[in-house]
Amino acid sequence: MAPATCRRRSFCRRPGRCSNLVAASVVLAPTLVLRHTIPVNIGFVAPHHSEASAKSSSRGLLLRRGGSDDGAGRGHAPSGAASGARSAWPQDLQSAARSVVSFACAALLAFAGPVQDLRSPLPAFAEDVLNAEERVTVSLFEQNTPGVVFITSEAFEMQGVNDQSMRMELVPQGSGSGWVFDLEGHIVTNYHVIQNSNALMVRFIDGTEIQAKVIGGDPGSDVAVLKVELPKGKPGLLRPLIKGDSSGLRVGQEVYAIGNPFGLDHTLTKGVVSGVGRTIMSFGGRPIQGAIQTDASINPGNSGGPVFDARGHCAGVAFCKDVRHTSDNIGYVIPAEVVRCFLQRCDNKDGYIMSPSVPYRWHKLENQSLRSAHKVPDGISGVLLTSVAPAMDGALQVGDVLTHIDGRSISDDGQIQLRGSELIQHRYLLRNKRIGEPTVFRVFREGQQVEPAAVELCDLPPICPRWPDVDYLPEYLILGALALVPLAQSHVWYKECHSELKATIYRWNRRWPGDRDNKEGLVLLVTVFAHELTFGYRRGWRIVESYNGISITSLRHLRELWHKTRDEVSEVRGKQRVEAEKAGVPYKPVSPGIFVRLGLQSEDDIWLDASACIDAEQGVLKTHAIERPSFIRGDT
Repeated sequence: MAPATCRRRSFCRRPGRCSNLVAASVVLAPTLVLRHTIPVNIGFVAPHHSEASAKSSSRGLLLRRGGSDDGAGRGHAPSGAASGARSAWPQDLQSAARSVVSFACAALLAFAGPVQDLRSPLPAFAEDVLNAEERVTVSLFEQNTPGVVFITSEAFEMQGVNDQSMRMELVPQGSGSGWVFDLEGHIVTNYHVIQNSNALMVRFIDGTEIQAKVIGGDPGSDVAVLKVELPKGKPGLLRPLIKGDSSGLRVGQEVYAIGNPFGLDHTLTKGVVSGVGRTIMSFGGRPIQGAIQTDASINPGNSGGPVFDARGHCAGVAFCKDVRHTSDNIGYVIPAEVVRCFLQRCDNKDGYIMSPSVPYRWHKLENQSLRSAHKVPDGISGVLLTSVAPAMDGALQVGDVLTHIDGRSISDDGQIQLRGSELIQHRYLLRNKRIGEPTVFRVFREGQQVEPAAVELCDLPPICPRWPDVDYLPEYLILGALALVPLAQSHVWYKECHSELKATIYRWNRRWPGDRDNKEGLVLLVTVFAHELTFGYRRGWRIVESYNGISITSLRHLRELWHKTRDEVSEVRGKQRVEAEKAGVPYKPVSPGIFVRLGLQSEDDIWLDASACIDAEQGVLKTHAIERPSFIRGDT
């Protein structure tokens, strides 16, 4: 996905005007002849096309006397011999000439329509110089580019108005590509293009921009579907692409990618299929099976755009390129089969139906000692099951050799035959299923082949969620001057996440639902705010295991225990207030001696005065612009 501050047209609301500058340069070329006689310097500033111009209030043409502009409207004196040049023209004639040029330029930009010749078919004389291969490429681009769209995302951010107040504003977040799927207004793109956005705009080839809504998105496969409602009178904007089948792609075939890299709209790149059946990690941390490798350029902004085969059929969605400094021309495409499987799970009423989890862990059976230890004869191939989810209810067991899934045999290295001689990991079969879809396993158990009854697979979420910020707001709890959140798999990407914490995430995520000591989640002390209440406590990023000696099962459980403590403090303070009124003395809050003790993993406990926590809460929320003391999924 391209960065929010792009070099050309990422967030320009009047894209048609940009082409006017090309036409203006032709009309204004004669003024260069007058450069040495009329000291007028003409520069172009296109709105929103650079950081400097985005901050400036200038629009269209800047006409200024001599020199160049520093981006803030101030002219610099020209350098060299030109700085001393004087015009031989009379002063009134100079002014008249400048007025004529200024009027002509302003009129051109005000009334000239967008230059469409850049997108029009080549003139007849140019067709004669194209060879057969070039004709195919040009035809493919011209036929399919109307179905490719430019997607921009915006998100709310807290912006400071002054030292005392802040406000929420929609700011540009990024951009990417997409393509029209059908005449109902569905747009296919990557999930990471629209991730965490609060507003999405889709721009079509004629410059029309329409706000889109998200129908469904899957971080695991990095595919998302949007929908736009077309304005009346523009039904022709929707130009669905021809859906292809990537299963027929072979290494060496040519592929074409159309997208908007770095905001450069409708750019075509060409390459070959460098490999098929690749396994790549999605931005959500889940493997994508069967990915296509290509040397066609896939740059930031291409993400979500279509990739075509030589027939002009959409064979996949551009994903990303390999950004390692030692790599060159390695890009990846999400295959059409993964996109098709995702679309089958999308429902306008229920949203996206996830793919099931793999309900076991396995080991290759290539080692002869391992085979002998488990008494696997030479004629049996498959993988050894080392751990099985309780949800399988005995259909699969630890020690089984999984030999077939839905009748397709598994090799000793865990692969199945995809097509021809191409192989892919057997997880591919399970990832492409729907939750609740029956699956038939065949295993080698205790010296014989066994085929249990069909099993309906389900989602087995890890205790540390993969995507804690997907589909609902982040969960948190402010306890005094401490910020606590659910421990998530994504925390491993933060530099503050130390090796012990990473090991904890890995260890707990290997435990199946039903085998987690009654825990629903783990709690992370993520921030210790600077406050007199927390003086001496500096280190965050620690696991909170207990509250006043009670083992914590989730962040919700911790909040319930804290609220009980608050109620105890309120009750004691109420009694103190009544006693003060009886005695006829002013009430002064006194600590009732109730404390909070948080037991940390591999760290000393944190002790806090409960009444001091209550008194500090509002100040902490205001200082750090936090709206409420806590939010947990299900709160209103």
